[in-house]
Amino acid sequence: MRRAGLAFSRVVVGPWHEHLNPAVIRETMSEHPDDWWVVADLDEFHLYPDGLTAVIAYCERNGYNFVRGAFLDRVASDGTLPEPDKSAPEALWRQYGLAGLLTLRLLRARPTKVTLARGRTELSYGQHNSWSGRGVPPGDIYAQVHHFKWTGSACARLARRAESYASGAWEINNPVIIEESRAFLKHVEVHGGRIDVSEPSFGFLPCGEAYTDYVNWPEVAAELADTYTEFDAGRARRRQADPTLRL
Repeated sequence: MRRAGLAFSRVVVGPWHEHLNPAVIRETMSEHPDDWWVVADLDEFHLYPDGLTAVIAYCERNGYNFVRGAFLDRVASDGTLPEPDKSAPEALWRQYGLAGLLTLRLLRARPTKVTLARGRTELSYGQHNSWSGRGVPPGDIYAQVHHFKWTGSACARLARRAESYASGAWEINNPVIIEESRAFLKHVEVHGGRIDVSEPSFGFLPCGEAYTDYVNWPEVAAELADTYTEFDAGRARRRQADPTLRL
């Protein structure tokens, strides 16, 4: 950050409670409610069909407040879990040369994200959807969230996550997170320390760093955009009845 001439707006040190990250994001975004925010975890790289400036201009012309998208999990072509090659920015895309639906199909976790939003927009836990504002129809723009989570430290990170949440060291709202982590750890153990990239349901395909590289994306995007519509509507009704709910 210093080398880039930047500084963190805030630093929080402590247990990784499930409510910590969304609270920090909400507090930070609300400081500039009219600005556009790219909302990305450290392991997420966003791609759009057009450049970011063009996407923001489209939103402003049409009165939209946020853009949706979904994970494409990036893994090494042989299913191993290598440490990232930091020698060049483009090396990361080559090193994890497959893209697929590991989060959805193995972890059974929700892969949808809000990737771009006005500061006044209130996002849900994990940025999986928005509680306020008007979103761009997925048929117009649906972002790819290339998910570089499956690296050499993945097993240690997820083992710690499962243990910390299960023990109560980290506070948790949705216990399913524990089972998501355990599902990945069990899969890797069964497959000799690798991800089974030949499993058809994972949908792994060679993929570069262009939006059009994942050839099945139009079908995947259409499916994911519809999957959680009723689910989110039900959660919105619950939250309206009880605004204190953590969802």
